[in-house]
Amino acid sequence: MRISSLLKSHLNTFRSIPLLHRPYPSSTILHRKLIQSPRHHSTAKMTTTTTTNTTLPFPVRFYSPTSPAPDSSGRTLPSILSWPDSALEYSHDYIQNLFPLPERSPINPSAPIIDEQTFRTFRSSAHLQTQLRRSLKRMLAFYGFRLLFLDDEDNNEKEKEENEDGEESNCQVLPADNFPAASEHWVTRFNHNHLRITRIIRSCRVLGLEDEALAFYGALMAIAGERRGVFSRKTLMFWRRAAERPLHFAPEDEDGDGGRGLDWLVDV
Repeated sequence: MRISSLLKSHLNTFRSIPLLHRPYPSSTILHRKLIQSPRHHSTAKMTTTTTTNTTLPFPVRFYSPTSPAPDSSGRTLPSILSWPDSALEYSHDYIQNLFPLPERSPINPSAPIIDEQTFRTFRSSAHLQTQLRRSLKRMLAFYGFRLLFLDDEDNNEKEKEENEDGEESNCQVLPADNFPAASEHWVTRFNHNHLRITRIIRSCRVLGLEDEALAFYGALMAIAGERRGVFSRKTLMFWRRAAERPLHFAPEDEDGDGGRGLDWLVDV
C-alpha cells in the first residue's frame, strides 16, 4: 500500500509543533482516514467468539481473551502487558509472542510464527484483534505514543469498532505526555527497538490491524523527519517495507528477487 501521498499534509502539520512540547492535537494532526478496500478483508465473516483448545496455533491460544495460554516461560499476555517499561526494555524474548510474524526468527527459531490458520483466525475474530490492539497500545505507550480513534464529534478516545462494511475509520498515533522521556531509550542510533518496531508494524498488518500499523508508521516518519540522522537508512527502509509492501513479501526480501512469497498472503 502506498501511503506517502496520504500522509504528506499530516506530517507537515505535525512537524510545525515543537517535538518536546506537543499537546494532544486536534483531529487534523496525523489524522488518517483510511477506507478499507475489499482486499484487506478475509473472506470469513468477522466473529465475536474464539474457541481455545490445544489444537489451535499458539498465537491464537496466547491471545485468547478468556483462557490465555502461557508461553514457554510461563508468561501470559495479561502478565506481560502489566510489566513496567524497564522490563519491556531489557527482556528480549517476549516481543515474538506479542507480535508473531509469518517468517521464522533467525534470533529465536523457536518463536511462534503466523501460519495460514493463525492468519485466518485473527482476521475473522473481533476478540483476537481487540487483544492484539491491547498489545499495540502497550508498546506505543512504551515508546511515548498514544493510539486514538476519533469517531465522534468531541474527539474523545473510544475503542475501535470493527468495521465490516469498509467504512471510514479515523485513526491516529500521537505523542503522549511521556514522549520526551520515553523517546530517550529508542530515538537513538543503532537501537534494538528499531527491529522491534519493524516486527510490530508487519505483525499488525498481517493479523488485521492495517489502520493502526500505518498510523504508527506515519508517526515514526514524522519523528524521523525532525531527528534526521538518528535512524539509519536501513532502519527507515525496513519500516517502509513493513508498512507498504504487499504482505506476502517480508521486509528483508530484496526487491526484484523474483520470489513469490507466501501464497496465502498473495491476494490479501
